[in-house]
Amino acid sequence: MKRFSCALAALNAAALIGASTLAAMAEEPKPEKIVVTAYGGIWAESVAKNYAPCFEKKTGVRVEILTGESSDWLNKVKANPGNSPIDVITLSELDSLRAAKEGLLEQLSVEKVPNLASIPDAFHKPWDDYGVSGNYGAMGVMYNSQSVAEPQSWKQLIDDIAAGKYGEKVAWPSGTYTWGPSQLWWVAQQYGGDIDVAFEKMKAIKPYVVKFWTTPVEALNLFATGEVDVLVYWDGRAFAFINKGNDWAKFSVPEPGGVVSLVMQSVVKGANPIAYEYIDCVLSEEGQVGNSQTMRYPGTNSTVTYPDDLRAEFTPMEKVKVPPYSEIIDRIPEWIERWNKEMQ
Repeated sequence: MKRFSCALAALNAAALIGASTLAAMAEEPKPEKIVVTAYGGIWAESVAKNYAPCFEKKTGVRVEILTGESSDWLNKVKANPGNSPIDVITLSELDSLRAAKEGLLEQLSVEKVPNLASIPDAFHKPWDDYGVSGNYGAMGVMYNSQSVAEPQSWKQLIDDIAAGKYGEKVAWPSGTYTWGPSQLWWVAQQYGGDIDVAFEKMKAIKPYVVKFWTTPVEALNLFATGEVDVLVYWDGRAFAFINKGNDWAKFSVPEPGGVVSLVMQSVVKGANPIAYEYIDCVLSEEGQVGNSQTMRYPGTNSTVTYPDDLRAEFTPMEKVKVPPYSEIIDRIPEWIERWNKEMQ
C-alpha cells in the first residue's frame, strides 16, 4: 500500500509538472508533421494503429512513419547533425547507448514525458534517460508442432540442430542482425560464457540453417511458407502469427530463458519539443494496451492492467535475460567482423 501511495503521489506530481512543461512546448510553432521510425510489418501497423492516432488527436500534427532498421536510422541521424530527417527514433539497446554517447539524442524527463513516472528504472535508467522502452520481449523458438517437439533447453536445441534432427529446416538470427550479438552472448552463456564456443556451435548448426535471418519479416516468411520448421524468434511476433489461425505453430522459451528485446524510443537532438508528446503516447495506457493487443508484447508501464488472454502469452520477467550492454558494447564490432569472416 505504501508503494502504491508513493507511486500515486509521483504520478500526481508528474502530471502537474508535465502540464506546465507541455504548456511551454505549446508555445513552440507546431510542425506540419513529425517523422517517427518503426520496424516493418506488424510493428509499423501497430505504430499506425496505436501510437500515431493518440499523438495526432492530442496535437493536430501528422505522423509520418519511416520503416527500416535501427542501424539505418542511426546512420541517417549521424549524417544530418542538427537537421535530422527523423524526430522520434526507434533504436536497439546498443544503438541507443551509441547515439546517446555521440550526443544525438535529447534526454527524457518526467517533466517532458509525464508517463515516464510509471516506467520501471530498468527500462530507461541504464540509458541515462536518453531512451525508454515501451515494451519488452524475449527470444525463444517458434516451431511446427506437427513435426517438431517443443525444445526444452537452448543446449538441447543447439545439439539437436547440429545432429540434423530437424533436417535443413532451421532459421536462426544472424550475428549481424540488430539483436544478433545479444543472442550470440546468450549462446555463450550456455557454455560458461565462452564466445569462442558460441561461434563453434554456430558453425556446427550452419549446414542445417536455411537462413541466418537479418529481419523479422523475412524470418516469418520462411516459417509461414514451410521452408523452416524451427525458427528462433521473438515471442510477441510469434503469438501474433499463431493467433491468426495458425494453431499448428507453437512457441516456447527454452530453459534457462531468452534474451530480452527492448525497443528504445528517443527524441532526436534538435527535434521540435512536440515530439515528447509522441513518446508520452507510447507510454500511455491507450498506447500500451493497444500495442500489446497488436504485437502481443507486454508494455512497460507498471500501472496498466492487461486482459487475461494477453497476460497468458507474456514471457515472465524472470525468464527474460538482459545482457550487460554497457560491458559488451565495445566487443560487438569484433563479434560482427568475426561473424562476417567465419559464418558467410
